[in-house]
Amino acid sequence: MHRTRRLLLALLGALSAVFAVAGMWLLLHNPSVKSVSMGMYTCTAPYDTALNEPDNVPGGEPPPDADQVEAACIDAGETRFKWGVASGAGAVLLAVAAGVLFVRGDAAAN
Repeated sequence: MHRTRRLLLALLGALSAVFAVAGMWLLLHNPSVKSVSMGMYTCTAPYDTALNEPDNVPGGEPPPDADQVEAACIDAGETRFKWGVASGAGAVLLAVAAGVLFVRGDAAAN
């Protein structure tokens, strides 16, 4: 029984770490969108797009499809932000489950 509990504890801890790393990547990695006039355009970070509503219009002389690029950046940023927050919440829940399993295992051993 102890071996199964330790294996489950390790699995929950590893999954929690994977979810946390994935959540951070989703929140911090700048998405790219396709622009007709410019090719690929790199948007601002998803957390910045969702929380601060920055200007995602390409710099310099605005291209003809600047409004479409901004709309695509906002959509991509907000979607990634939602998935990043969900992934972070999953990491917290898995870490709590691992902690409960660890504490209950120690209490049962005593």
